[in-house]
Amino acid sequence: MIDNGSLSWASRRLRDIIPLIFWMAIIFLLSAQPVLLEFQNEASEKIFNKLAHVLVYAVLAWLWWRALSAKRQTTWPVLFTALALAILYGISDEYHQSFVPGRHARVSDVLFDTSGALAMILLIRAAERRQHKWPVLANLISI
Repeated sequence: MIDNGSLSWASRRLRDIIPLIFWMAIIFLLSAQPVLLEFQNEASEKIFNKLAHVLVYAVLAWLWWRALSAKRQTTWPVLFTALALAILYGISDEYHQSFVPGRHARVSDVLFDTSGALAMILLIRAAERRQHKWPVLANLISI
């Protein structure tokens, strides 16, 4: 017989892990495409791609943090672990892209991934520290 406390813990863990796995699968599937979007000029393409890297990996770091910390702890060990896992996934994603025709592995993409993940980690920490000044942001982050 499962007690309600265990079920509650298990359901919370699933609620946090399923979106993480889903997001990582989306990243993997998009990386497997030879061409994502066609652009008229190279500048627009570069801006879009780099911004996409930053935003996608900011979300990934946030999802890793949620999966690692059911109680939404913002301690540096938890935050650094989330950051490291997001960066490692970015590295593995670039490696994966090196096998996709038309795609290339780029160190610069890992740096943009890292900047997005780091920005999210710092935002999580700042929102927790300034809950009284930024209550809406703190509530959004800790969903």
